[in-house]
Amino acid sequence: MLHTEPSFSVYADEEGLINIEKVDLKVEKGSDEFTFAKNLSEFDKLAIIVGKEEDEDVVDDYKKMVDQDPSNPVFLKNYAHLLQSNGDLDGAEEYYFRATQADPKDGESLMQYAKLVWELHHDQDRALGYFEAAVLAAPEDSNIHAAYASFMWEIDEDDNENNETSPVEESLEMDEKCCDPLVLRNHAQFLRQTKGDLAGAEEYYLRALQADPADGEVASQCAQLAWELHHDKDKASDYFGQALAAAPTDSHVLAAYAKFLWEAEDEDQHPDKL
Repeated sequence: MLHTEPSFSVYADEEGLINIEKVDLKVEKGSDEFTFAKNLSEFDKLAIIVGKEEDEDVVDDYKKMVDQDPSNPVFLKNYAHLLQSNGDLDGAEEYYFRATQADPKDGESLMQYAKLVWELHHDQDRALGYFEAAVLAAPEDSNIHAAYASFMWEIDEDDNENNETSPVEESLEMDEKCCDPLVLRNHAQFLRQTKGDLAGAEEYYLRALQADPADGEVASQCAQLAWELHHDKDKASDYFGQALAAAPTDSHVLAAYAKFLWEAEDEDQHPDKL
């Protein structure tokens, strides 16, 4: 016997993306039969596309989907895209931000949020932080790199000063008054992973930790850099203690601490390796 499963293929366009015009979003109560609208959260891996000329019913249907599954990054991103297509940039900004919170590794959402932060508020530091996070999340995405390059050229034109630094270098010189822990953390991560600038990364991780002492991941990064750059066992231990107090079940923090303990113990037993 052939095995059959429910499929959205009959509703897909040539690229395999679902057109919401063809999907019945009305939930049928009291029925045991499968319907495409029965539980859309089962299809949260699918991207749903909406054209710019959809009516208000479609917007309402999308809002219901988001309300029913408010932590679904796909629903949040698609709803943000719909709002943006309809010209509601403030609403799009809100839902792209929620999408980045639901899935911090979604480069597309990070990029779209960065673009709106720049377009709506001209907040260079915050936009830069999210662009850098987008590049880290999707390093091979040409659209993200193009948007990031465009942003850097724009801020270079805005400044329009005769500096010896390049647009890229200039964009990395963040405002010393910035105290947004997420922006500072993203910038530190960018400096470490993309630029290989460990000293610069340490500076911004320390600023991020000062802005949010309860961020265990940032405290762990400070500890790792204290050990890697300065071989300061006491300072690294202090930062790891802070990290474990803030995030006692974080697997990344625990793994980094275990690695540090192993290296420190090995060094104590074999001082000739120094």
